[in-house]
Amino acid sequence: MDGCQGDDRWCTIAVFTDDEWEAFCKVIGKPTWTGAPKFATLLARKENEEELDRLVEDWTVNFPPEEVMNKMQAAGVAAGVVQSGKDLIEDPQLKHRHHFWYLNHPEMGLCAYDGPPFKLSETPAELRMPAPCLGEHTEYVCTQILGISDQEFIGLLTEGVFE
Repeated sequence: MDGCQGDDRWCTIAVFTDDEWEAFCKVIGKPTWTGAPKFATLLARKENEEELDRLVEDWTVNFPPEEVMNKMQAAGVAAGVVQSGKDLIEDPQLKHRHHFWYLNHPEMGLCAYDGPPFKLSETPAELRMPAPCLGEHTEYVCTQILGISDQEFIGLLTEGVFE
């Protein structure tokens, strides 16, 4: 992963084959270091990975991660922006698919929740309640699901078992 322009912005670039290496080198303008023997093979690049990462970052810091990704992908090199939470909330595709559901949480207020990753035409999913607060359903789980008597539950509660 290489740092890019912006505050804590990153792009992942994956180069495995010699053809991908050549395409990568072409995209970054074929600086002289790309021809060094220590970067000539995948094994050599792995052995010199830390130095290579620094050299690549010297190039990536000049561009936003989206631009790095687009340039690399256009050349056939696998690359992707490492998206922040803000990036995801603002993603046009996720907005179009109504991926995020906004629900009121009793402690945090209005919060975005990931919706189901699938869409069913006849039985669409719906998020109905926010994440529970810590211990919110303890009594129900203990008495209704586990079958603990009310008296035993109160005893456990008094002993501090649920704290």
